[in-house]
Amino acid sequence: MKMKCCHVVERWRLPVFAAVLALLAACGGGSESGTDTRQATFQGLLEANGFAVKQGSTPEAFPLDLVDNHVLDSAGGNNATQPYKVLKLPFSAGVDSDDSQGAQNAIFRLRPDEAIVYVGLTPPPCDYFSFAPYLWVRKAASLVAKGDWLFAAVGDPLNLNLLKTEGGGKPFGKNTIVIFAADQTVYQRVAALAQQAGYPESMINSYVLPPKLLKLGVAAETEQNDSLVILVRSANFADQSEGDAYLANDHYASVFRVTPNSASKLDPYPTPPQRNRKAVAEETLVPGLSLALNQLEAAIVAQTPNAQAKHFDSMRWFADSRDVLNETDPASSLYHQFVAGEGSDTTYLRTTQSGKPANFTLGTDEMVVVYGVNHAATGLATYSSISVYGDWVTSQCSPLASQLEYWYGCGNPIWNGVAGMVSHDFGLSAERYLPGNPLARYLYAVRLMRTPPTDGADRHWVVVPSESDKGSAYRIALDQPITIGYRAYLNPATSAGPDYGDIIPDRALWFKLPAKP
Repeated sequence: MKMKCCHVVERWRLPVFAAVLALLAACGGGSESGTDTRQATFQGLLEANGFAVKQGSTPEAFPLDLVDNHVLDSAGGNNATQPYKVLKLPFSAGVDSDDSQGAQNAIFRLRPDEAIVYVGLTPPPCDYFSFAPYLWVRKAASLVAKGDWLFAAVGDPLNLNLLKTEGGGKPFGKNTIVIFAADQTVYQRVAALAQQAGYPESMINSYVLPPKLLKLGVAAETEQNDSLVILVRSANFADQSEGDAYLANDHYASVFRVTPNSASKLDPYPTPPQRNRKAVAEETLVPGLSLALNQLEAAIVAQTPNAQAKHFDSMRWFADSRDVLNETDPASSLYHQFVAGEGSDTTYLRTTQSGKPANFTLGTDEMVVVYGVNHAATGLATYSSISVYGDWVTSQCSPLASQLEYWYGCGNPIWNGVAGMVSHDFGLSAERYLPGNPLARYLYAVRLMRTPPTDGADRHWVVVPSESDKGSAYRIALDQPITIGYRAYLNPATSAGPDYGDIIPDRALWFKLPAKP
């Protein structure tokens, strides 16, 4: 059986490479996507003009599998039910002795004068997709000997609202080129050769890997260079069969690692400014919304027989990636902080009580009602979602042995997204509690349970699995702590995630249900 976990072992860690190769076998084979003749011409021009070109692939990534296989100590708050692809890359030219075997890695290091090129089709129609590079592990001045796992965005995601594609119009299933580079000269050379190959400038995108924020290089590990990863996120395919075919195809598009054969003077990019997120507050967009939310809370309590109830608020979950990358003081709480793939295309909230992170257990005689503002209905998001996560720490950062219990990370909560629901599915769910209220359409209320409810007419519930045949990371046992994560993707007005000050935070009510007679 083909394993789902992607091969993420870094090339230069050879002693561990042999031990975990079986667990980290490359994802799938997938059929070749249709390629046009320009790709071969482009590659030939690159090679004829002083570049070594190596091809990569675009497999699907499975965070929960990587936790189960002790590669990651956290699923990084994976967005439950929403898939990921990763750009898998060969090793840098002239560095790797075993590259004749075609080895590729989802986690890579990069020379300051190299470029990564995605050329081919964009995902099929969906609510959202983006290209997002991350600083994965920082070895330099690390707090942990094996390197600090940051998973911090190196810049704003290049999302479907901003991506340039061939022919214009809706950006789905269209040809595009994305050139990831830290050096302006290499970008300009690669982009010019792409145009010579027949690709119009209007479909070529630059993604700046800011050299001032990164420690680039591919020499020996002792030189403390950063490890990077590039994810392609997608959400809510219009046709799930098309989406599944896209995810299963490891060669849906071409990926090139482009390395100059000779060194030249660098012309590093300046660090791009962060995208504006501020728009209009939800209470301004929909006057009376906060009052209606309070009314919804009161109605949920009134309509839910219970022996005990607890109220949970929510607050921002992760620090801003840019703040983490800019922090140089080891005494700061931001220094090398794990931010679990935080990016500016969405808000990230989590369960709290009294302004502090909080969690709860969910037994068979308990229920949680998650409720709040449907940010897609107010217009501040393209779609919003709730996800259920485990909230326990998988390993401690003790000095020696336990640091290798997981290949990446220590001391991080598992944050394994095992179930969830998106705004397409929880729209109008507040009508159950506020019939006839004109503001109910801007709200939502979803029940979290261990077994499906008996009132079959209600669709707005999520079962939290306590058992799973897929692996332990795919479940949360009855006595394990749970937290809820809330996201709101892409304000259409800004093409970025909503500003945290513009949204009304989500809430939850935990109920101990009365004993059955």
